[in-house]
Amino acid sequence: MTTPLPSTRAFLSDLPSLPPDTKVRFLGCVKTYSITTGHLTVEHNYPPQRPPPSVSVDVNAIIGSLTSEELRVGAWVNVIGYVRRVPTLEEVAAAAETPVHVDAVMVFPAGAIALGEYERTLSDVLEVDRWVRRP
Repeated sequence: MTTPLPSTRAFLSDLPSLPPDTKVRFLGCVKTYSITTGHLTVEHNYPPQRPPPSVSVDVNAIIGSLTSEELRVGAWVNVIGYVRRVPTLEEVAAAAETPVHVDAVMVFPAGAIALGEYERTLSDVLEVDRWVRRP
């Protein structure tokens, strides 16, 4: 195969349920950016819950291509990357679900997005995908 694998569209809240190394595309709002670690923390409160789900996005591999717009707190960004597991000793001992982070291969601004419309459309698309995959 000479072309890259396609990414799986997902809500940020669905990332922990995906297998490790899944290539994903999701939308999130930048909550923090750590210069020392090269990680963005992004969140998207869909479906609504408290606290809002968030994920750490490692941007070290692509930092040279990012602008201040993608790193600005409050910016909505599209992220394409690979889901990685981050087990802690406590989680391994408790056999709890391990948290994830994403190794980014691309981050780009979402622009002026109609968030409610995006959420409805992606929810509908994911439901159709589930329906089509059922035997």
